[in-house]
Amino acid sequence: MARPSTQRRTPESRKPAASSSGAGMAIARFLRHPIQTSIRAFDSYFLHQSNLFYRFVMLILFMLGCGLVMVLSASNVLSVKATGDPFAEFKSQVFFAILGLAAMLYISKRSVQQIQGFTTVFFWITVGMQLLVRVPGIGVSVGGNTNWINLGFVQLQPSEFLKIGVILFLASLLSANLDYLWDFQTVTKPVLIYGFGSAGLVLFLSGDLGTAAVMGSFILVLLYLIGMPANRLMIFVGLIGVAAIAAAAASPNRLNRILSFFNRCDSNIEGANWQVCHGEWALASGGLFGTGLGESKMKWGWIPEVENDFIFSIVGEEVGLIGAVVVLILFFLLARYMRQISINSSTSFGAIAVTGIMLWILVQALINIAVVLHLFPVLGVPLPLFSKGGSSMLAVLMALGIVLAVERDQSKAPRRVARR
Repeated sequence: MARPSTQRRTPESRKPAASSSGAGMAIARFLRHPIQTSIRAFDSYFLHQSNLFYRFVMLILFMLGCGLVMVLSASNVLSVKATGDPFAEFKSQVFFAILGLAAMLYISKRSVQQIQGFTTVFFWITVGMQLLVRVPGIGVSVGGNTNWINLGFVQLQPSEFLKIGVILFLASLLSANLDYLWDFQTVTKPVLIYGFGSAGLVLFLSGDLGTAAVMGSFILVLLYLIGMPANRLMIFVGLIGVAAIAAAAASPNRLNRILSFFNRCDSNIEGANWQVCHGEWALASGGLFGTGLGESKMKWGWIPEVENDFIFSIVGEEVGLIGAVVVLILFFLLARYMRQISINSSTSFGAIAVTGIMLWILVQALINIAVVLHLFPVLGVPLPLFSKGGSSMLAVLMALGIVLAVERDQSKAPRRVARR
């Protein structure tokens, strides 16, 4: 008869049970030794990364800091009028900046495989959020566009997060079918439905032509860069053109803004030209070195949405032509670093995702600045990392977290593509 085992449980046999309280132990360690724990966490994140990683992080933080300073300067008059507190808008922007940095940090520590695995779920979550703008009691209309949802504790713009969802979804789709870019069923049809269809969803549900134009533009350029055949691209170009004309004609307000683009600025300006002409005058009054931070005259009610879509006009007025050129250089460097990360990517998904994020930020920045310079009709899109707007700030920093995750992934293995 077999005797029952008298083997005692060793400490190792109890380790799985103890590991379930890992999060609690980490919090306890932080409470006991906050400085040492913070240093170890900092080291685990920043040590042994590439030089490009460090430069990219520093650039993001520098641009974010510059953006917060400009929001404070551009919004203090509006904040006093609305709440009596000159820092009200600024404090809201700082809150979303901190939240965005936390999201960027978390996402950047995920592996590329984890991000790709979550792509489809995230895409449909953002589509669902966009559908909520039409739900009574949740959807909120601002400036003629129903593009916000009220969650009680916070108000968000779902289309900003839908941009990330579309980029990741297309990156997953295209990376798996790079040899079938000519095939209608495999690539063209899904891109039409999920890519341009998402832009159409924003336009149809929210009436936001600017966001839809940004989405359609970066999707089209992304398809061109990955090598989609010209005959397929012309289908998309034709559909975008027809949709843009129909959207402009369907709204008298949109049509008026587009037609006013061809009018000159003079002393009798009014209506749709008021905002863009005063923005142009703000840039002109700044001269070479600007009037000084906080010394803008146009922010005293002369430019509607001055802290949002027209913040570049305050940049030009307060820090002059030199400051405006520096902002352009910063966006050029941001795009250059993202291009290098894309080239070095060890996966097709990572390369396409980073390229899509680069195009989104660059296209949106160029449209915003072109509007202020009176080179493009007013579309109402924010300047990434600079304009006031919690959803835009949070979404852009989340997207940059994905870029950092791709670059961190490169430091774990030899580069597949040599640096150019």
